[in-house]
Amino acid sequence: MEHLIYDNYAILTDDNDKELKELLSERRDIPIEDITEEMLQDERNDMTEMYFQDELDNLDQELEGRIIAIADLGLWTGRVSGYKIGGTNLNEVMKIDNHDYIKVYSDGFNIRKESSHHDGTNRMLFRMVRENRNIDHFTDMVYNGKTISKNVLNYYTKSIEKNIRNIYGW
Repeated sequence: MEHLIYDNYAILTDDNDKELKELLSERRDIPIEDITEEMLQDERNDMTEMYFQDELDNLDQELEGRIIAIADLGLWTGRVSGYKIGGTNLNEVMKIDNHDYIKVYSDGFNIRKESSHHDGTNRMLFRMVRENRNIDHFTDMVYNGKTISKNVLNYYTKSIEKNIRNIYGW
């Protein structure tokens, strides 16, 4: 079952303009018809930044290992695989690879992120590095686009989904 952590698409699109105009009208004490597109866009940006910061704060929890993002990147030259090893704080899932539209979620087993930009969409899987293993062999496999079995993935890394599930109470 998918559990949403963060999704800025609904905020940044004009799907909710009616509600946003009502909110702005009430907050700024101006008639709805006087609200400009620039005012709407400023409000969208402010809301996105506020919600993003809220999730950084929610996920501010140290782990015993480093976070690794295993990525399938959509580039103008096509799709490539890659990885990035971050720090030990859970909020790394919010910090790594942010573009125009961001969705962070649990698929029930792992934490995933989709980050869309003008060239395509990057898809990431976030795990914690098992520090007692030689991660270089694993990262070489990722970098070279090798198929990684569930057993190999679990040998070198472990899921952080439980840590995040405990924060949100799923």
